[in-house]
Amino acid sequence: MSYEEFRKSRAKKITIWAVASLVLLLVSVVLALSSGNGKLNLVMISHLFSDSKESMILYSIRIPRTLAALLGGALLGVSGCVMQGVLRNPLASPYTVGVAQAAAFGASFAIIILGALEGGSFGSLGVVGSAFISSAICMGAILFIGTKLSGSEPSSLILAGVALGALFSAMTMMLQFFASDLNAAAALFWTFGDLGKATYQNLSILFISFAISFVVLWRGHWKMDALSFGDEGARAKGVDVGKFRVIMLIVSTFGSAVVVSFFGIIGFVGLVAPHLVRLSIGQSYGVLVPFSAIFGAVLLVLADTVSKFIIPPVIIPIGIVTSFMGVPIFIYLLARKKNGS
Repeated sequence: MSYEEFRKSRAKKITIWAVASLVLLLVSVVLALSSGNGKLNLVMISHLFSDSKESMILYSIRIPRTLAALLGGALLGVSGCVMQGVLRNPLASPYTVGVAQAAAFGASFAIIILGALEGGSFGSLGVVGSAFISSAICMGAILFIGTKLSGSEPSSLILAGVALGALFSAMTMMLQFFASDLNAAAALFWTFGDLGKATYQNLSILFISFAISFVVLWRGHWKMDALSFGDEGARAKGVDVGKFRVIMLIVSTFGSAVVVSFFGIIGFVGLVAPHLVRLSIGQSYGVLVPFSAIFGAVLLVLADTVSKFIIPPVIIPIGIVTSFMGVPIFIYLLARKKNGS
């Protein structure tokens, strides 16, 4: 096969996958908007532009929840993709760099120490702010340890993240141990992940965060392609490896921290989505970054839909569902990769 034939074949494959994934995304959104209380009612969509009770349910509950799943899944997917690329580690995710654990500590601190959910001076937005600040502190510490002490080596950054993640987990458990039963339960429930916290106000922040993160991360796709050949290979192509790695980690961690701060810990989306893209479409980051966003959005919207049908009318926390869904998917991907298919 000539290069021109290969290029046309690849472009055709990408186009087919783009259309298929967007159709799947649309179907998953329709299912999410039509589902509730353990029932699927496709007629619900017809009330979108009416003044009925169903319309109020859509605009006040289901649309914010679905938009949160779309934007949150997309942000986690693209952030996980970039983390795996710049750290050259297929298991890199917000958990790997300690962001999720740091956010859990920040939320627990606001709930237990500051009384954020007991009419304290902070309130629910204080939980979000505290979780985000804690994540930012964690990322700053990782970058300081990894760059100042070890010269931005991927392994050093990952080890620093693992160590700090363990530290924040220990501090979270310490807070919960001495907390009242009510506050300890509230802090624990926060870690489960809950898209029901979505409001149009935090969705606007989430959208802006996604737009900024996506543009910055996608613009660096050719440098990530160069980095996949190793640091020396990237330097030979004119990439300032240390600076580029730090910028990409800051932006991708910022995206993950925003999602985790608003909705709690949502596992496996940022880990699985990039691997699904690699195995189905290709390894180029020009493709990986946008498709990881789409696949991440699809995964989280479908997980949210499934959460409504497990034990109706109870909605299972989204973090629990993504973990149950993510584990078998990830094992399948590992088995498929091992078999070379």
